[in-house]
Amino acid sequence: MKDPAKTKQVLVAGGTCGITMIAAARKIEDACLERKIRVNIKVVNLWESQYTGEGYDLIVEMFEFFKDQKCPVISGRPFVSHQGETELVNEIVDMLQ
Repeated sequence: MKDPAKTKQVLVAGGTCGITMIAAARKIEDACLERKIRVNIKVVNLWESQYTGEGYDLIVEMFEFFKDQKCPVISGRPFVSHQGETELVNEIVDMLQ
């Protein structure tokens, strides 16, 4: 049985959209805080390094990159276009809860 109080590990990964990834991480973190979900978010620029580590509860990718992961992988494109961003944040928090 999973421990609901466990700190959730999230990876936000993309390319040259560094500020967008940091903003996405902050929005996810703030929404988790509101729901009392402990979260640790790592931001990785995949153009600089493709080593991302492991043990994530969720991966948010800004472009299609990850295949055959042990955790859910969700598209972060709404963070780039800002269309559907609020819905995406809610979906992410629901997945982590």
